[in-house]
Amino acid sequence: MPTKPEPRMTKIRGIAAFDLDGTLLRGATVCEVLAKPLGRLQEMERFEGFSEESDIAFARAEMARWYSGSAIADLTVHLRHAEWAPGARECVRQLQSEGIEVALVSVTWSFAVRWFAGQLNISHYLGTELFPSGQIGHVWGRDKARFVRDLACTSEVPFQRVAAIGDSRGDIEMLNEARLQFFVGRTLPYQSDAFIHLPQADLRLVAERILQEWAA
Repeated sequence: MPTKPEPRMTKIRGIAAFDLDGTLLRGATVCEVLAKPLGRLQEMERFEGFSEESDIAFARAEMARWYSGSAIADLTVHLRHAEWAPGARECVRQLQSEGIEVALVSVTWSFAVRWFAGQLNISHYLGTELFPSGQIGHVWGRDKARFVRDLACTSEVPFQRVAAIGDSRGDIEMLNEARLQFFVGRTLPYQSDAFIHLPQADLRLVAERILQEWAA
């Protein structure tokens, strides 16, 4: 399991925690992008329909087996084919320029999350670990929530200055750790006055809303 965020020496204006698949990325998921060059896309598409943790853990073990003949560096080369959400890079840059700490919080593979975090100059990220031994350090929705809570605590950022952005039911626990809860999926999992629903939005709109809310 990834370690807790390190304490920060200087205060920040707020935290914005983004999911990856379906939020900062659109179209094919990270795992689908990785599966395609391995000739496993059809199997991966079936796995994407899994919702039970036991089934997802099985799917992750299968994926680990697919990857076993490849170096991580060779796998990450394929991530450049992933499709960024509209305005993703601009959104992150704008928030960072205003002193807001951006975190990338996902259940997908940590090596991929780390690569995307590097593309966006993001220091704090979370993902499922694939160890050289083949062991898997699973990350679930509750772990995403805990990560955001710990990051806010170590950064001394109050709940009112935490935003979270997701697109699926698996993001709900993370969203509940934030005062500003943006849902960019097409359909809300349930009706809630807490959600700011911006289906498939250009993420620059998210940055604008956050900065407006925290202007004072």
